[in-house]
Amino acid sequence: MLLYSPEARALPVSLAAAGRPQKLDGLRIGFLDNTKAPVDRIMAYLSACLSERIPGITTFQISKQHPSLPAEPEVLQALAANADVVVNALGD
Repeated sequence: MLLYSPEARALPVSLAAAGRPQKLDGLRIGFLDNTKAPVDRIMAYLSACLSERIPGITTFQISKQHPSLPAEPEVLQALAANADVVVNALGD
């Protein structure tokens, strides 16, 4: 009989914060909806407000399929192709 331990040592992960743009003028803003209510309406409202206040931006909104799972590869690819910066919904 072989016994396997479910314990594992966590590997250290080193992450750096992404660079922040100095201004949003002319950028493509992505909104990632986590599918929790009412995030879709909040993201649409933020998109409308930013479009009114910041000249030349375009917005792109997409939803992941499940709130507690990471975004699917297709969603991340769509964000990478259509957005320079992303606003992500987190929490309840």
